[in-house]
Amino acid sequence: MSSGARARSKERNRLKILDSATRMFRERGFEAATLRDIASAAGLSTGALFANFTDKTEIFLTVVESEHQRVLAAMRESYDEGLPLVERLHRQLMRGYEVSEANARLILSAFVMKWSADQTTLNDVARLSDDIRDALFDTLTRAQARGELPRDAPLQDASEVLEDLCFANMRRAFHKAGEAGGFDAATLERNMLTQLKLVIAGLKAGA
Repeated sequence: MSSGARARSKERNRLKILDSATRMFRERGFEAATLRDIASAAGLSTGALFANFTDKTEIFLTVVESEHQRVLAAMRESYDEGLPLVERLHRQLMRGYEVSEANARLILSAFVMKWSADQTTLNDVARLSDDIRDALFDTLTRAQARGELPRDAPLQDASEVLEDLCFANMRRAFHKAGEAGGFDAATLERNMLTQLKLVIAGLKAGA
């Protein structure tokens, strides 16, 4: 087999592994999805898996990164300058939730990993939430340039608050309504809108 053919075969195997890993992590979460199960679902041996990835954590972070980029793209694409600022932010955050809803276990596993992983992995996971904060900061910055927010408004602090609210609400919404701390999509939408109104009102008041 030529080197080009080997490279193509390896890339096909890599894509098969990522596809099966995405399904496994969605269904079971990080801990319950085993490397043997991921390889089996891909129709490959565990040897083929280790030829492409170092360990399960690397596979998980690759999957999360891919899904995260989908969410981030959806949030940025839903930006609508024709809407009032609160509704503009609300649209972005709700769109992010809608895109990520199918990956609830992936995201919840990433939350757990953020608090229990080694420093290198922690940095990788933290960077993903930083991207969400940056997208919200961009929206606030544009609003400030349009005169919708005071020039001295602490936009970086506000974007961090919005990031925390975003993930806290999503984490609770990913639990079924009726479970401890859980609520349904309608409650998520209502809570998020109320919280956004409070944050933006605080910025406008110079809080």
